[in-house]
Amino acid sequence: MIPDLEDIFERQARRYERPLDAWAELEKRAFGQAVGLNGYTIVAEAEELARLSEAKVAGPVLDLGTGRGWPGWLIAERAERNLVAIDVPVVGLQHARDAFLARDLSLRTQVIASDGMALPFASEAFSSIVHTDVFC
Repeated sequence: MIPDLEDIFERQARRYERPLDAWAELEKRAFGQAVGLNGYTIVAEAEELARLSEAKVAGPVLDLGTGRGWPGWLIAERAERNLVAIDVPVVGLQHARDAFLARDLSLRTQVIASDGMALPFASEAFSSIVHTDVFC
């Protein structure tokens, strides 16, 4: 049985309605810091993605399924790359935009509502693509 995509998108969007302050406190207690987790990617893994995104070919990074912007903001910050963050739930993208703005990354980041099945970009537009906690 193929799941109803509309139902999946609605369920995913509801995840972003949870109060951020409660989640931030939980992150601090569990990991010692709050970064905006909304999946399973821990700081050490995000740091490795940032290191790998420091490709010799300078260019933007696509963060496919950005959620609240984690670990995209860390990659944009550490790898000093422009980042295009895409996802379907608009509420999540609003959180991502806020996370980028809070870290003074708004000039190097772009947030776009899109899914990975129909990317609105030209071929070879990115130097690297990351996706974490994305169910494909």
